[in-house]
Amino acid sequence: MLGKNRISTLRKLHQKKHRAEENLFLAEGAKIVGELLRDAMLPVEVFALKSWIQKQENRDLGVELTVISEADMERITTLVTPSEVLAVCRMPEVKAFKPDAQSLILVLDSVRDPGNVGTLIRLADWFGFDAVIASDDTVEWTNPKVIQASMGSFLRLQPHYVRLNEFFQSHPGLPVIATELSGENLYTSRFQPKGCFMLSNESRGLSEELRPFIQQSLHIPSFYKSADGAESLNVATAGAIILSEIARRRTLA
Repeated sequence: MLGKNRISTLRKLHQKKHRAEENLFLAEGAKIVGELLRDAMLPVEVFALKSWIQKQENRDLGVELTVISEADMERITTLVTPSEVLAVCRMPEVKAFKPDAQSLILVLDSVRDPGNVGTLIRLADWFGFDAVIASDDTVEWTNPKVIQASMGSFLRLQPHYVRLNEFFQSHPGLPVIATELSGENLYTSRFQPKGCFMLSNESRGLSEELRPFIQQSLHIPSFYKSADGAESLNVATAGAIILSEIARRRTLA
C-alpha cells in the first residue's frame, strides 16, 4: 500500500504548477507506458497492478517498479477509469527546431482543450509533420489529458511553446496559412503543402496580432442538405481534415 505522503506527491503531478516544479509528468495505460519503456524517454518509476506485471513475463523493465493495489491506483490516477499501469516520467529537453523552406509545421494558436491538443499532436505525427509549434497560452503537452489523447505521439512530436508573432518574425521565409470561416475553399484553393498551417482557438478564432503574418486563409466547406446543419467543426476534427488534404497534395506533388 502506498503511504499518504507518496499518494499526495503523485497527485500533485495532476497540476501544471507541480509538474513544472518537479520537472515530472504522468503517463498512463499499457500502450503509452509500453512505448515509453521502448523509447529513450524512460520513466523514473512505474506503478502497476499485478495483472499488468504478469503480462511482462519477468522481463527486466530497466526502471523502478512498484506493485500497487487497485485502490491505490484509483487514488493516483488522472483517468475516470484507472488503467493497470502508471509511469512517472522526467520531462525531456525539447530539441531546438530550425525550419527550412520544405518544413511542414502545425501551429496551434491558443488551443486550450487538452483532448484536442493531444489529438492534434497525434494527427501531426500520423501525417508526417516535422514539428508542432504552440502559442505560450496553448495547454501544455504534459497535461495528463494531452498525454492520453496523443497515444504516444508526444514521444516523437513535443510541441515547442513560443510567442507566435516572434516566431513568425524570425522566420519570414515560412509561408503561414491559417484556417478561418472567411478563408478559401480547402478543396479548390491553390496552396503549397509546406510551411506553417495554423489552427486557432474555436471560440475566439485567429489572434488579431497574428493576422499580419498570414499569407492565405482556408476553410472547410460544409455540404449541408438542410438549412439547419451543424454549426461548425471542433478544432481537432478540422485539423484531421486539413492535415489529410495536405498529405494528399504532398503525395501528388
